[in-house]
Amino acid sequence: MRSPFHSEPEAFRFLLLLTLALIPVVLAAALGPAWLALVVLTLLLGAVAMRVAQLRMRTLRGLELPVKMAPPHLGSAAERRVLVVANDTLSEEALLGEVERLASVPHTRVFLLVPALISRGARLTGGVDGLLDRARVRLQTALDRVGRELIVAGAISEADPLEAIEDAFATFAPDEVIVSTRWERTAGGLEPRLAGLVRERFAVPVRHLVFEPGSPAREPDKDTEARYRHEFGEVAARKFGLKAIAGAGILAAVLMSMVALVQSSEREEARAASQAVAERTAALPPVTNAVNLSVIAEYKRGPEGEKHDAFTTTEFVVRAGQPQELRIDNTDSVPHSITAPAAGVNIVVMPGTHTYTLLVKHPGTFLWFCTFVCDEWAMQHPGYMSGYIIAS
Repeated sequence: MRSPFHSEPEAFRFLLLLTLALIPVVLAAALGPAWLALVVLTLLLGAVAMRVAQLRMRTLRGLELPVKMAPPHLGSAAERRVLVVANDTLSEEALLGEVERLASVPHTRVFLLVPALISRGARLTGGVDGLLDRARVRLQTALDRVGRELIVAGAISEADPLEAIEDAFATFAPDEVIVSTRWERTAGGLEPRLAGLVRERFAVPVRHLVFEPGSPAREPDKDTEARYRHEFGEVAARKFGLKAIAGAGILAAVLMSMVALVQSSEREEARAASQAVAERTAALPPVTNAVNLSVIAEYKRGPEGEKHDAFTTTEFVVRAGQPQELRIDNTDSVPHSITAPAAGVNIVVMPGTHTYTLLVKHPGTFLWFCTFVCDEWAMQHPGYMSGYIIAS
C-alpha cells in the first residue's frame, strides 16, 4: 500500500495533530452528554476535511505544483532509458515505429508501461480481470511486433496512471518519457492531461504524442496543452467538489442520526428510571396527611388478661424527609413520649389534645418507645406504649 506521508516528520506531525485533536473530544465525553462528544468529533473531522478539500482543489486547478523529482541515472554514462506510456494507442503503427526507432539507437533501452485504467466501478463490480487481460494483450502484441527482447520490455499496472509512472521511475529510472494519448479523452484511453502532469512531477524531458486512428503522431502545441490542463483541472475540481458536498451531506446525516439515537437512548433511560421510581412508590404503604390517635391509661388488655396503658396507634408509616402530622389526645394526667433514637425522633406528648410533627430523614424501620415511666410492661412491648416507625 502506498503511504500517504512523504517523510517521517510529516507522519509525526500528523500523529501530534491527531493527539491534540482528540483532547477536546475526550473532555466533551467526560464533562458533557454523550452527544456532545459526537458533535465535537464531527466538527474536528469537518475542519480537517475542509482543509484537505481546499488543498486538493488547489492542486487540481494547478494553483500548487509539486516539487519536481529528478531520478538518478542508471546504467553506464552512455546508456539512455526511455519510458513509453500508452494504452489504447499502443497498437498505432506510428507509435510502434517510434519504439523500433528508439530501440535501434545504440545504448538505448525502452520500457512500455500500459496502465489498465481500472475505475472504481470496475473494482466494485469485479470487472478488474477483464481490463487487466485487455492491457496484457495490448502489451504482448506490441512486444511481439517490435521484438528486441533484450532492449524493449514492458509491464501493465492496475494503479492510477500517474502512480504507475512514479513506480516506473523508482525501478526503471527513465531519462525521457513519451506519453501517448488521443486528442480527446476516450472511454478506454489515457487522459490527454497526463503528459502535463508528468512534466510537473518529474525533471526529465517529456514528449506528448497524440494520435487519431490511422493518422501519424503529432505533438500538441502549447495552447492545446494549456487547454488540456485547464479542462482537466476544472472538470476534476467540479467532480471533487460534488464528491465533497455529497460526503459532507452524508457526514451530517450520520451525525444527526447518531445524536438522535443517543438522545433517544437517554430519554428511554430517563423514562425507565422514572417508571421504576413510580413503581417503587406505588408499592409503598399509603401515607395519610394526618394521623389521629390517643393515649389512654389501662386501655389495652395484655396476654395475661390485665389492661395496660397504650397508644391507640403504634405503627406510623411516613416518607423519609417529609413531615407527618400527629394529632394526639393524651387522656392521661402525665406526659408520655414517642422516642426512636435510631430515627432521631423524640416527641413529648403532653396531657390534652395537641398536634405534633413526626419527621424521619432516612428510610428504614425504627422501634420507638415511651421514655416516661408509666406501665413498665407496656413500655417494653410494641402495640402498647411502644411500636414502629416505617420510613420509605
